[in-house]
Amino acid sequence: MKERLNPVKNNFWRTFLLTLAFFGGLYMLLVFSERISYDLYDIVGWGTGLISVAALMLTSRKGWSRFTANMQGIVSGLFLWGFIGEFMEVKYGLVVAASSFLPILAVFVILFVVVRRGKQLAIPTAFAAGHFLGIWGLHMWMIYQFEHLSRTHWSTYLSAAVALLFGTAAVILGKKSEKLNRKMALALTALLLLWTVLEYVWGWRLIPGPYSMG
Repeated sequence: MKERLNPVKNNFWRTFLLTLAFFGGLYMLLVFSERISYDLYDIVGWGTGLISVAALMLTSRKGWSRFTANMQGIVSGLFLWGFIGEFMEVKYGLVVAASSFLPILAVFVILFVVVRRGKQLAIPTAFAAGHFLGIWGLHMWMIYQFEHLSRTHWSTYLSAAVALLFGTAAVILGKKSEKLNRKMALALTALLLLWTVLEYVWGWRLIPGPYSMG
């Protein structure tokens, strides 16, 4: 008889793969809608903001599992970045990934840590905020390197190596963890870091990719 898979252990890969699917889907939706027409891009762009809010509000819906509620938070954070970090930049020139926004990012990170440590933030909301801030911080650092140093500056290779190291560590720790929230947080961390490595590879022009950073 085959051994039944442990659903707690599987939640690591469920989180990783579902988030990756939303990443890819949102990216393609924004890119192709912009290429098709400006009106469609407006609809998709504003829609990402509404979806982010709706997903976060639905986390408190009764009857949903902790996994589903946490995933709603993760999706909310991703779509919030799609709205602020992608749509608002293309449409209105609001480049929150610019280094000038570092003080604002730092304030939000400090507030997030303080509120989270005080356990005053619901777990799904923490996933939403953490996801958004994680993308923001990683994106800001990469943009700074590519635009103010160079695409092949030594720090880009170091950053990619560190991201790969910690991303791999997050995979190992996440698979071993028995706590759902920790497992999902590590899966999200692993995805963000490993995706960052992929973006560096794209930036170095080693493989074809979305070369939108100049």
